[in-house]
Amino acid sequence: MADKTYILEAHRGVGTDAPENTLAALRLAKEQGYGMIEVDTKFTSDGRCVLLHDNTVNRTGRNADGSEIAPDTKISSLTFDEARALDFGAAKDAKYKGEKIPSLEEILAFAVEEKIPLKFDNVLASADDAQLESFFSTVENCMAVEYIGFTAFDTGFIKKVLARFPTVQIHYDGPVNDDTLAEVSELVPKSQLTVWMRYDNAATSWNTTLPVNKESAEKIHKIGRLGVWIIREESELQDAVNLYGADVIETDGTLKP
Repeated sequence: MADKTYILEAHRGVGTDAPENTLAALRLAKEQGYGMIEVDTKFTSDGRCVLLHDNTVNRTGRNADGSEIAPDTKISSLTFDEARALDFGAAKDAKYKGEKIPSLEEILAFAVEEKIPLKFDNVLASADDAQLESFFSTVENCMAVEYIGFTAFDTGFIKKVLARFPTVQIHYDGPVNDDTLAEVSELVPKSQLTVWMRYDNAATSWNTTLPVNKESAEKIHKIGRLGVWIIREESELQDAVNLYGADVIETDGTLKP
């Protein structure tokens, strides 16, 4: 067993045991002892930020009566009230029937109350100016800056975030090479930076970025922390920690703290 010198991050909450990206999944992550939670954001047609991975609600959502939602129903086509009327628990397990899609305000309140950091996926970088301003304002109103981190795949979004929140945590998951590491390290203080690389396994095979390796890991540790995603097996965990010195490890719930 690898020494516990790392933070284990729950991908979409504990999505293996509870409906992903719901308050139930976030609460379970806290209960099970995860040190960080990754979440995905989308915006409704009336500009409210909610947690959802897909562009459509069909995979994880159901109508209130348990029936299938009309095919290809995009979250961006629904108002917040319409999205809240759907059931985001029943598709996972009957015991979660009635679970609502969470609002940004709800999950920030959870993070502050439970003192557990949230890492927002890089999809937020594609939000338009009005959506991003709404997100930033909500973070300020909830006084949650201490408990959040922004994932960014380019320096443009990093600059936007740091202009508003100079002390916030930055999770860089773009291409890793000497040039990009130099650019990111010039913008982000070492204490605020985590650079993410994928572990080379079936869970990340769809991604074309360079997998984690010793050379890159050494360079990353000079400018910040190393994050490795997605780990599902104990042998992978040992590699990530003992070979590469991973500081944060993202798992989908198959590995427990």
